[in-house]
Amino acid sequence: MVRFIHAADLHLDSPFSGLKNIPEEIMKSIQQSTFQSLSNLVYSAIHNQVDFVLFSGDIYDLEDRSVKAQVQFKREMERLEKQNIPVYIIHGNHDFAGDETLHISLPANVTIFNTSVETVNLVTKEGKVIALSGFSYDKRWITERMINKYPTRYNQVDFHIGLLHGYQEGKKSEHAHYAPFTVSELRKKKYDYWALGHIHLREKVSDFPPVYYPGNLQGRNKKETEEKGFLLVELNTHASPEIQFIPSAPIIWKKINIDATKIRTVDAYYNLIQASLPIINDIYSYLVSLEILVSKDSPESFLKKINQNQFVEIHQRLNDKEFLWITEYKVTPIADQEKGLDMNTLFPDAWEKVLTEVSNDKVFNELTADFFEQSKSAYMMQERSEFYREEMIKRAILELQMISDTKGVENSED
Repeated sequence: MVRFIHAADLHLDSPFSGLKNIPEEIMKSIQQSTFQSLSNLVYSAIHNQVDFVLFSGDIYDLEDRSVKAQVQFKREMERLEKQNIPVYIIHGNHDFAGDETLHISLPANVTIFNTSVETVNLVTKEGKVIALSGFSYDKRWITERMINKYPTRYNQVDFHIGLLHGYQEGKKSEHAHYAPFTVSELRKKKYDYWALGHIHLREKVSDFPPVYYPGNLQGRNKKETEEKGFLLVELNTHASPEIQFIPSAPIIWKKINIDATKIRTVDAYYNLIQASLPIINDIYSYLVSLEILVSKDSPESFLKKINQNQFVEIHQRLNDKEFLWITEYKVTPIADQEKGLDMNTLFPDAWEKVLTEVSNDKVFNELTADFFEQSKSAYMMQERSEFYREEMIKRAILELQMISDTKGVENSED
């Protein structure tokens, strides 16, 4: 058995986006969050007595990596060195190999892969022989199929693991310029595990062999929601692998949608929001994007009151260690469903089937392919990420509601 940690996309010392008017205390926590998440990872590595740690690219946010980020990373690697835990790193598109005279040296337990595919071996404390194959980026854009340069599995080792910072073909809209590969190509190498990096959303790409994106270590904007962390992996010669996600990010971005169309009083509205917000504890802080649907038929005085800045301020929470801060507050009045053409009521089964289908990544990409591949303005569009897909579906539903509301008015005039 071999046990290791797989992490990627740390983006140490990188700025959060979409924030304004943030209290100084919260900004300090935000600025330290990527470092805290890394520290939590190192603690877990020591606590779980792992054989080694893998970082699959983008340790830093820019090729001119900050001195602060380099020093903090070095200190954490020194903690692992004291416990005799080796570390293996490939650099990605955000921290590609550059001028070494600007880099701070790392302790002897850290191995950084060269800019061409290479394989290094290690022997664990239990005597297991591990082969690790990977490469570091030497420039921002790598369009070459680097997967073709990876060797097939070494027969003389107990486990062979691949490290690759790249994008899985078939997801047309995302990260198409970075070391593309297919699952079929990975399987042909016959490795025991593929430690991927580059995609910030945690994802199991394949069971056989196990191929994983761990996601980034700390969410940095409202698109990167929910818990972030790394994977604790156990590979066994005669048993299925055990792969556990371990959260490490101290700050969670959360998007909350609330249906308040039945609410008519400020008191009920306030209580509904309070019940919908996460409870801060000694583990996480939250940056919340709050979107609320209200009825167009609500009293004007009610709508005016809930749109005041004070209504956001009363929900902000800040204590000695943790916080909950609403970074975005959007109230959208819509027509009452019973007065319009409620598709869910008229055709519940068909409506649910359609929503399920268009929410599927592959179906959504096919439906929107023309916009992204033929539109002259395609370069201005967002990536077709999970966040973007949810936003587009929600807007489409609102458009349908507006159309049905208009039809209802036209029919009432006949």
